[in-house]
Amino acid sequence: MTKKLADKYFNNKTTPAESKAVLEWFKTPEGKQVLQEIIEADGDLMERNDLRNLIPELDSEKLFTSIQEKINRKRVLYSIRRTDWVGYAAKAAAAMLVIFIAALFSITHQQDMVEQVVEREPVLFQTEDEQHREITLGDGTVVRMNSNSKIVVSSDFMRGAREITLTGEAFFDVKHNPEKPFVIHANQSTVEVLGTAFNVRSLYGESNIQVAVMEGSVLLKDASVENPQDLEATLSKGQYGYMDILERTISVDEFAIENYLVWKNGRLEFENLSLNHVCIQLNRLYDIKCHYADPKFENLQLTANFSNESIEKTLTVISLSLGIEFVQEGEEVIWKDS
Repeated sequence: MTKKLADKYFNNKTTPAESKAVLEWFKTPEGKQVLQEIIEADGDLMERNDLRNLIPELDSEKLFTSIQEKINRKRVLYSIRRTDWVGYAAKAAAAMLVIFIAALFSITHQQDMVEQVVEREPVLFQTEDEQHREITLGDGTVVRMNSNSKIVVSSDFMRGAREITLTGEAFFDVKHNPEKPFVIHANQSTVEVLGTAFNVRSLYGESNIQVAVMEGSVLLKDASVENPQDLEATLSKGQYGYMDILERTISVDEFAIENYLVWKNGRLEFENLSLNHVCIQLNRLYDIKCHYADPKFENLQLTANFSNESIEKTLTVISLSLGIEFVQEGEEVIWKDS
């Protein structure tokens, strides 16, 4: 038995025969030691995902029991892949989240109760500073999470409407299913789709929701009003929607929407875009407000393609490209003659 095969098991990629071999290995002192190391290495992650209180006693014996029950039930709730972890324990930790949840129910030793409770429990995914994460939901939808984001998958995700709650930012590639719309609840908004690729930004503490559509179409609407139809917008491929919660407005743009995926793609691209439009995007991406010493600067055309840098370096590139200068004071930027 090798750790490579165990790693393959934790990623739900083993054959029945391989799963049986891994299970047998977990009975050995070496196998149990590996399980205990994984628990210890993943302790902090459990704390951050509020799972510790679900399983008061975690050790390799109980974990082994939960794995055995998981194989017997042949249930796979979610397939999870973490792109930012390395090493055996790191790769296994993502899959362990599913096992940890199952371990809670193995403690009860009631198989029938396990099946019922698992269906009712929502599932939480979360990222920390400078951490990206990719998850594949049970319907085949792929979600790429930005740092400091949280997604809660509804308890009846596969039975009724496919509903999740998002805090932060994530890119969705939704599996098409006309019978079950995919619904994202973000702050005081909802985003409804059938099957498409798009980005949603709903940061904690901010009073706006931003949606950039790469493929297909989505419906962005205000969920806080009695008649959502009074404030909604259908966004198609290449369109960007900005909902202001305080002003109760939705605006739609169609310029350089790829820049709203800068966290994912790592680049900013402007092609014959006015400085005014550039500043609109900088405001939405970095909360920077632009002012102009001369109104003519608003219409200066910028063509630039560069890696995502700090806001200071971004402003410097724009300044050099347009031959003007800027003065930055906190979140305020003034463009002026050089």
